Amino acid sequence: MRITLILAATLALVLGGCSLPAVDKEADAAARTLYAEVRSGADLTKDVHLDASLKDASTLAQLGEVRRLIPPAAPTKVDNRSWRFNTDLQSGTRAELIHAYRYPDRTVLAETVMQKAPGQKTWKIIGFHVRVEGAEEKKEEPAVSGEGPAVRT
Repeated sequence: MRITLILAATLALVLGGCSLPAVDKEADAAARTLYAEVRSGADLTKDVHLDASLKDASTLAQLGEVRRLIPPAAPTKVDNRSWRFNTDLQSGTRAELIHAYRYPDRTVLAETVMQKAPGQKTWKIIGFHVRVEGAEEKKEEPAVSGEGPAVRT
C-alpha cells in the first residue's frame, strides 16, 4: 500500500508538471539568491553563502562569464528541478540543487553545489554551473567550483 502511494505521488508530480518542493529552505534560498546576484551583477564578495574559494578575482571573472547566459530581467517563473543531499559524519552535508529559471525566450538551468560542515550553521556554495536548456552544449561551459577545474562533469 505504501509503495502504491509513493508511486501515485510521483506520477502526480510528473503529470502535473509541478516543481519539486524545497527540501532545505535555507539551501534553496541561498541558491536562488546567488543566481539573482549573478544576474544583477551584485558584489559577490559580500555573499555570506559564497565560499571564500570562489571569491578570488579569477573565479569572480568566471562568474561574469556565467552572467552572459542569463537575461537581465527577472525570470517569469522558477522551478526546483532536482536536489540531492548527501551526509557524512566526517565531512558534513553536501547539497546539489538544480533550478529552472523561465524567461519568455529560454529556460536557464542553474546547478548550485553547497557544503555544510559538521557543526556549521550556514551553507557554503562551492560550485555554480549555468546552461540554457535545449541549447547545444559546448565542451567548456561557464562554471565555477572551489573543488578544482571549472568544468562540468
